Amino acid sequence: MSPPPTANVTSSADWSQYKAISAQHAVPDKAVIDSELEATGQSTMIRAAYTDADFKIDATMTDAWFASPAAAAMSGAILSYQTPTGGWSKHIDYTAGPRKPGQSFFGEDSSWSYIATIDNNATTTEIQFLARANHAVSSARYRSAVAKGLEYLLLAQQPTGCWPQVYPLMGGYHDAVTYNDDAIVHVVSLLRDVGKGGMYGFVSSGLASRAAAALARGIDCIVTSQIIVSGTKTAWGQQHDPVTLAPVIGRSYELPGISGQESAGIVNCLMTLASPDARVVAAVHAAADWLKLTAISGYVYDANGFRAQAGAGPLWARIAEIGTNRPIFANRDGVKLYDFDQLTDRRTGYSWFGTSPATTLKTYATWALSHPRP
Repeated sequence: MSPPPTANVTSSADWSQYKAISAQHAVPDKAVIDSELEATGQSTMIRAAYTDADFKIDATMTDAWFASPAAAAMSGAILSYQTPTGGWSKHIDYTAGPRKPGQSFFGEDSSWSYIATIDNNATTTEIQFLARANHAVSSARYRSAVAKGLEYLLLAQQPTGCWPQVYPLMGGYHDAVTYNDDAIVHVVSLLRDVGKGGMYGFVSSGLASRAAAALARGIDCIVTSQIIVSGTKTAWGQQHDPVTLAPVIGRSYELPGISGQESAGIVNCLMTLASPDARVVAAVHAAADWLKLTAISGYVYDANGFRAQAGAGPLWARIAEIGTNRPIFANRDGVKLYDFDQLTDRRTGYSWFGTSPATTLKTYATWALSHPRP
């Protein structure tokens, strides 16, 4: 097995400075809660209104709906949960109304976690929602919150040009370059849309220009972090080191490897760029080659597990071993396994295989006709 390169793409000094600035940005977020606790006589904050669903803009949220009182109420709740740094946390039930004094920004528990984050569609979706709300009902408050949210994404951008899962930094795997669950893809896609104007036409020219520069740096980081094995570009992991860009472990069962699902999301994003340069084009072709190579046929993956079934597939492993492309798994103990049936506490509750690359490769077949290999 040939490991990916680990040559530094940024300096440890740059990373140290970034961490120091992050710590400064955490101060106003905590100060707001501390001051509210003191004013209300609370000793600890309570968790935000919770939902286990990711916040999303669904088909019922039409242009007409965005002009409705229901949309105004939800927008008000969203505004109340924006952190002083400018982002949002996750798993918040905005239908429960605005954040109350002493209430956390985070919905899962009352710990100081994920404040704020791009995980589970957070921050990017709130920005998109408020931009649509402003398009329907012009509001300086909505526009200001969108601008502040974009500023947050620019603050959170790492020296490499990628983004962590949580900012201000939370520590551990949360500080890594996070492709998991399309986190960075959502940021890059949003910055791309800001550059198109449209509903984001109100964004100041200065901020729009900085967003465009951040987009370019983000794309460069994506291309630079593509895993190379024995001189051949492959695809991407779920998490990469914020300094070296080598793939790293996420949660204990998310071992370093190449991810079919996350790589498909990255390829989808890169194929939406209007004028991709030669490096981007080469990255897409190489990743598509890897996805074709690692397709698994003759197996099905469902609630009953992973098993052989004639004619089934194709499937792709969520995590493939670097160098061999064998699917790898782990329980919470983090021990690498090659046999799905050896999974116990992580056998369910995690998507070990997926089919999304099949759609990506169909899109790629058309895209490739107008984007020949450089």
